[in-house]
Amino acid sequence: MKQTNPVGLGKQTWKHLQEVTRFGYSSNDVFSDFVAICLSALLSFTDNMQYADIADRLAENKLTGVYEERYMQFVGKYKENKSRKLGERPMDFFTSAWGHLQSETQECQQDVLGDLYESQISLGEHGQFFTPSSISTMMVQLLGATGETISDPCCGSGRFFISMAKANRDLHFYGVDVSPVCARMATLNMWLFDLNADIYQGNSLSMEMSYLWRVRKGGFIWETKIDPNKVLPSVEKPPALPEKPGKQPTAKKQAPEAPVEQQTLFDL
Repeated sequence: MKQTNPVGLGKQTWKHLQEVTRFGYSSNDVFSDFVAICLSALLSFTDNMQYADIADRLAENKLTGVYEERYMQFVGKYKENKSRKLGERPMDFFTSAWGHLQSETQECQQDVLGDLYESQISLGEHGQFFTPSSISTMMVQLLGATGETISDPCCGSGRFFISMAKANRDLHFYGVDVSPVCARMATLNMWLFDLNADIYQGNSLSMEMSYLWRVRKGGFIWETKIDPNKVLPSVEKPPALPEKPGKQPTAKKQAPEAPVEQQTLFDL
């Protein structure tokens, strides 16, 4: 296993992700899958909001659609989900990690996800150092948080947006990152901090984009796979927001050692 630095933020989140690596999976793959799994679950939730029985679907763990199928592909990837008992499966640890990520992010109001990636996965490789929060805060003080939009052509995990949102939560954030995992982390962070944002996976120099995630306050995310032969869909509006059901996928604080006896991320 790759040598890692001491965990700063997100100790409980990382603890549960490490449980998955004990099955023989690399830390890099586990972290990347964790980000993709969480995003797939949130996309599935938004996708199923079109159905009147969404509350029943959530309660019975019967979401449907392409994003739910994507989520279940990750379930199938980890073969121990079939051989281990409830509470000891990889997906149980992923679910626990997601709950802790929400709680720890809410408690410290910082970029927990990006901090874990930088200290435990990238370790500064390939130039993947993120801007320290103190520098981001200084930039906000120098630039101010006025206007309607803020753009970052190399947004990483969205740390600058998080700092800017502390000064003005009404801004709309536009971010681009060439790294798939970074673009997804930024998208998750925009959801975790309940912000309005459009996050692109692509090259901001060549303007070649692959994916766009539209995050809207209230816990909604839409994904668009971008056709390189078409104009970027930055001016398109996402579907109309459905009315919120009685149960939302918000964080609930949990005991650190309590196993999660559900396969869905929405029962935390």
